[in-house]
Amino acid sequence: MTLRNAIIIMSALGMMSDTVLIGFYPQFFDMRYGHTDQVHTGMYVAAISIAVMCTLPVWVRVAKRFEPMSLIGFTQCIAGLLCLSAIWAETLTQYWMLTMLMFMFKSSYLLMFPYLMRIVSSDEHSRTIALLSVVVHISGILAAASGGYILQHLGASAALVLMASGDFCQMGITLWLNRTNRIIKVNESQTEKAETVQDTAVLLADAETAYAVVTSASDRPATKQTSSHKGFLHLTKEILMLSLIMFVFDFSAYLIRPFFSEYWIYATGHKDQTLAGLIFAIPGLAAVVALIVKHRLNEKATRRNENLSWNLLLSLVGLYLQSVPFDIAIVMGRCLYGWGLFQVAVKLEVSLFSISRKEDYAHHFSITNFFQNLGVLISSWCAGYIVSLISHQAVFLIAAAGIALTWLADKLTLALDQIKPSVAPPSSGIN
Repeated sequence: MTLRNAIIIMSALGMMSDTVLIGFYPQFFDMRYGHTDQVHTGMYVAAISIAVMCTLPVWVRVAKRFEPMSLIGFTQCIAGLLCLSAIWAETLTQYWMLTMLMFMFKSSYLLMFPYLMRIVSSDEHSRTIALLSVVVHISGILAAASGGYILQHLGASAALVLMASGDFCQMGITLWLNRTNRIIKVNESQTEKAETVQDTAVLLADAETAYAVVTSASDRPATKQTSSHKGFLHLTKEILMLSLIMFVFDFSAYLIRPFFSEYWIYATGHKDQTLAGLIFAIPGLAAVVALIVKHRLNEKATRRNENLSWNLLLSLVGLYLQSVPFDIAIVMGRCLYGWGLFQVAVKLEVSLFSISRKEDYAHHFSITNFFQNLGVLISSWCAGYIVSLISHQAVFLIAAAGIALTWLADKLTLALDQIKPSVAPPSSGIN
């Protein structure tokens, strides 16, 4: 097994561990603690995002002193132990404390993505990101289906055991990679630099000295921009604008997640939790189909297929169809939404690595991930109130409006469809 394949497997395990309960927290809290407050569910999912967005930058700093893959093995072991300990949490407060600590350690596995981008060639970025996205979606399918089945037939504690097993499997893979000397060290290849991650506010204040100026779509260069500046000025205007687009998109895309399985049961009358999990996982199946199609298209057709505006429109229509309380409309909407979501997510990630420099991948990834998690956080918080005060359907309509706002933000700032991925020679012999 190559390092690249190992990282892909670990990504799948990490996603499965994270998403076993993501669509079933209302049912989970009801079964385990008799708590049915929808606002509380939204707040809990929002707290997960806070835990991730606050700790990932810390892990980026730590990874400058310790090899990322070795660090991930250690942190996932702790996350697994905390997850198992949550089984014996007798109160909701105890469960919150243990699982928030768990997600703080879990967040370190996100270091795998910029690490993988560093050790593959630039012209492989689009394919690698698409493959990772599909693997993550397939993992979401398995997690959603197994989560619903386990809750219905084995109980809440079994779901926590499944979550912990994913963390321990990641730990085991990193130990094997270390023992077989398959890890490509990235810290040793760099000279010592006095680079410190500045607070976003400080860097924004110094924005006039940033190297990148967003050009109009007509005169945007086709190759990756490079910066002659060293030290503090890694946060460019383009990264900030891309972060804004990601923030709006992730807010809209994830607004419907916390209560979808509950909405499906309410709208269709189908009370089977396993079926609800499978419907929840339809976007993952759509992503698999999208990847197969992507590999069969020629270069010109691929560019049309990856058009951001078109895929945002598909996502918008898919969200609207899901607001219609009929099973066929919901299933059709999930398919369109899943296709568009996959294409837009890949486009945004490829754009990040096209704008950024190789040595700044982890830093810039942590910045965009912060804004993505901020979008998920606010959406999770809002979802509980929207469902409680208005209706389930309103969540889909507001999410559709957010997708339209994403399109507008892109047109007014980066016009990402005009950016062409850069091509560079391979930086390693990884396959």
